[in-house]
Amino acid sequence: MHRKELLLIVWMDAHIEMNVLSMHALIGAYKPEGYEWVEELRETISGNVNFACDYITQHFEGVSVSKPEGTYMLFLDCTDWCKAHGKTIAEVEKAGWNVGVAWQDGRMFHGPCAIRMNLALPLTRVQEAFERLDKYVFNGEWV
Repeated sequence: MHRKELLLIVWMDAHIEMNVLSMHALIGAYKPEGYEWVEELRETISGNVNFACDYITQHFEGVSVSKPEGTYMLFLDCTDWCKAHGKTIAEVEKAGWNVGVAWQDGRMFHGPCAIRMNLALPLTRVQEAFERLDKYVFNGEWV
């Protein structure tokens, strides 16, 4: 065991209760394989963020978004879209859930007319979600 790993374990023992699985996961994260995994994860999430932001800009008129920094959560400001369509953010949230898109009301995160989306999943699932939002929520008939 390297000094860095030992110091980490000692620090965690003093500050956090952990089980055997979490201890080995943490040690693995500091090995070269862990760095490779993190880089792959970063690339996947960056690709998802780029896809989502581009899709919103090109297809959801009245919805604005900024690329997040250091997170996989996307914040959609639906203020203009809701005004143009006479809908509330609660109705938009429900419409998404009705077509299988699990997203979150952004009001608790200080977005009075916003939706919060998790993009930490495979790109194919992100694409599927945005196709549903396009067809059934932002540009189609509500189900």
